[in-house]
Amino acid sequence: MLRAPKFPKLAALAGLWLAGAGGLVAAQPAPPPAQVPAPPPPAPIAAAPEEAPPQAPLIPAPVVVPPITEKEIEPAPPPPQVPAKPAVPTRRARYDIAVLHALDKVTAESMEFEAPVGKPIRYKGLIFTVRACERTTAEEATEDSIAYLTIDSQPRAEPGMPPPPSRQVFKGWMYASSPGLHPLEHPVYDAWVISCRAAAPSAPAAPAAPPTPSR
Repeated sequence: MLRAPKFPKLAALAGLWLAGAGGLVAAQPAPPPAQVPAPPPPAPIAAAPEEAPPQAPLIPAPVVVPPITEKEIEPAPPPPQVPAKPAVPTRRARYDIAVLHALDKVTAESMEFEAPVGKPIRYKGLIFTVRACERTTAEEATEDSIAYLTIDSQPRAEPGMPPPPSRQVFKGWMYASSPGLHPLEHPVYDAWVISCRAAAPSAPAAPAAPPTPSR
């Protein structure tokens, strides 16, 4: 069994004092938190060493050059000459018919006639065969007509007799502007070129009549 204290007042005062002391202990402030040491400052970056300024190049002293004489100076070569392109000559226009003139020196008869190219034409005892007939171009100095022909001497056959053999009396070019340049040399006849001309175009054939529709 517990016994009651002999001095009840003292016990009550002691209890009050203990309670007050416990309160004082509880009311004390909490200790400050531990300080975290600050990180050390970064090490200073070493400055890059300054480059030395570039040295100026040494300029050599000018050298005195003796003057150049005219004999030492060579002339510039001339530009290469490009050969000129030769002009292409214009071809002469050729025609289908040659206009000729023939003369009988014995009877003083003359005749102007047309000879188609490639077709033999007879005048009395001569046979003319024109191979080509052309005119000069505008670039040529003289306007002219030129014909290349052959002339055979062949008299007409007598009735009932074979034709006599022919003999060529001329072959070459004849010029209308210069009849004496390459003339026909014959004791009886003379001949020369007058001009060249184109054959007349043939008339177109009449169209055929349409067939009559059958009923």
